Amino acid sequence: MRKTRGMSSTVLPSLRDRQKAETWLTLHQAAVASVLERGLDSATVETITARAGVSQRTFFNYFPSKEDAVLGLRTPVMDPALLEGFSFHRDVLGQVSRLLLAVALSAYEGVDQVRRRELTRQYPHLVHRMVERMNEAEDLVRSALTGLLAENPQWFAGMGEEDQPADVADVARIVVMTASIPLRFTVASGRYSPAAGLAPDDLAPALSLFHSVQRKLL
Repeated sequence: MRKTRGMSSTVLPSLRDRQKAETWLTLHQAAVASVLERGLDSATVETITARAGVSQRTFFNYFPSKEDAVLGLRTPVMDPALLEGFSFHRDVLGQVSRLLLAVALSAYEGVDQVRRRELTRQYPHLVHRMVERMNEAEDLVRSALTGLLAENPQWFAGMGEEDQPADVADVARIVVMTASIPLRFTVASGRYSPAAGLAPDDLAPALSLFHSVQRKLL
């Protein structure tokens, strides 16, 4: 997945941040090399750290598991700046879908996407770990949306049963689940290239189709 288009100038990382990034990349590359050389089962944390020249304690400061190191996965994060300009007065589905993409990118970016896909094809159970990270990203977005909805109760007023109004957390959950459909559809489509990755504009065709289908269903 490629970086979000149209980003403004960024602050240069500190020496400590650069060193941490280099250690993270060294461990990831060592994990991939160990899997290619030995196979996933034989590529242990011990063999990975020996190849990387660091301690096992250092390994677990960067990755919670061998699978995360092999895939180059990070814990997803929610940048508060992503919520700036969010509005319930325009295309909520599109905004939440793009928010999901941005948070997912924080977990998936920075590695060879083609190699990652090759590894998941060779070891299908690795996909489970990627799904878990996506679920974590959805949890972050759902939590943020719950807060936004709590500040805008008029948006979901009248939802739910007459004697039991919809709960704000439930509304946030179903919105996020719905908004994940265009993202998953785009990734699964033939138009998606692991080498090129995804940017917010790439969701436009799926969002347009979703809106058209939704109008027919209602």
